[in-house]
Amino acid sequence: MRGRSMIGHRRLIVLLGLFALLIASCVGYAQTLYVWVWNDDVPYRTQLEWYREENPGFAYEVNLIAGSQGDFTEKLILAIAGGSPPDLTWLEGSTVIELAAQGLLTDVTDTLQGIRFTPADVVEMTYQGRMWAVPYFTTSRGLGKRVDLFHQAGLDPDKDPASLDELFEWNQKLTKMRDDGTYQQVGIIPWTGNWGPPGWIWAFGGRLLDETGLRPTATLPQNIAAFEWIREWAQHYGGSTPVSGGRAGLAQGTVAMTTVSTSDVGWLLGQQVEVTAGRVPHAPGGRNGTWGGGQAFGIPYNAKNVDLAKKVLLYFGSERVQLRRFEAFPTVFPANWNALARVVRTLPPLYAALLDQLPEARSRTPLWIEYYVNQLNPAMNAVVRGTKTPTQALQDVQIVMEERFAQLFGR
Repeated sequence: MRGRSMIGHRRLIVLLGLFALLIASCVGYAQTLYVWVWNDDVPYRTQLEWYREENPGFAYEVNLIAGSQGDFTEKLILAIAGGSPPDLTWLEGSTVIELAAQGLLTDVTDTLQGIRFTPADVVEMTYQGRMWAVPYFTTSRGLGKRVDLFHQAGLDPDKDPASLDELFEWNQKLTKMRDDGTYQQVGIIPWTGNWGPPGWIWAFGGRLLDETGLRPTATLPQNIAAFEWIREWAQHYGGSTPVSGGRAGLAQGTVAMTTVSTSDVGWLLGQQVEVTAGRVPHAPGGRNGTWGGGQAFGIPYNAKNVDLAKKVLLYFGSERVQLRRFEAFPTVFPANWNALARVVRTLPPLYAALLDQLPEARSRTPLWIEYYVNQLNPAMNAVVRGTKTPTQALQDVQIVMEERFAQLFGR
């Protein structure tokens, strides 16, 4: 009898163990999702808590990575190479293609099947016809105008300049000089603000990449024409930046117009600056130069918990969650197209005037930080100072970026 009792006891222990394992696997106790984020972990932790509320037993750990966006990307690449990456990671949207090209991300095309995102962000997430990350949020750009300064000059801040010539005419009306001949206020400083060389190049009908999307074309005639236009404007100001520009200048009243992003608009409203927003004019043969610039989430190719990561990735990209996130953090606009369409209807015209341009927005190129920030910006500034001609400046950019694109894409 005692032997039978012991056998029965062992069977009970085994059954209870199997039952415990079954329960753990069903509710997710056996897995912890390791997540890397950048800049501010609060929004991401909040959404992970929402997921846990809907999925009892879900466990996660968030690692906030310090440093710049470039620092984050370098640390992520090292973690993947070392075999210890996170399961789910924040990504600077413009790095997705270059990471995918190096085989560092997991294909999430099937996971996101049927979800529509903002067009430019989809392009930034797509390499060789497949999607490698989920667009997390989006942004747009346009022309910000300070209402009081426009009224003082007898101009309508709700109207957009129809051409670059009209933009210069407005600049003249909005310019104020001090008695000593220095500038007190100007209309706009084209090389400041949230637009940059890419925006002006596109506005002149130029391109940053060829039709393959994998080879730089910095020296196209239209690109040079954009830089020549910037040089002419700089010469008007004596080859220097006459006053503080950008959103800070708009807040201070030293400029009446500047190029702004949706994030800039939120900052200006926080500074209680009354502004309107609209479209930046373009040259004949050009088009709206507005561009996006969002962030994303992806799964490293050698992540340990890929299936769980895909579920959370899909959750982050869904319409209802991106809407809920906007309600909790209203400075971050949904990249989910259906969510954004619902949000736009509730926004002040100031935001809507920028977000309405998203169907026209350009995507950023791979190697965006190197191409735009590290090469095109210094080249443009050299043209402003008069230390390089537009052709020289862009030729120098082309030489550097041809080598970098060849290293990455083998072209």
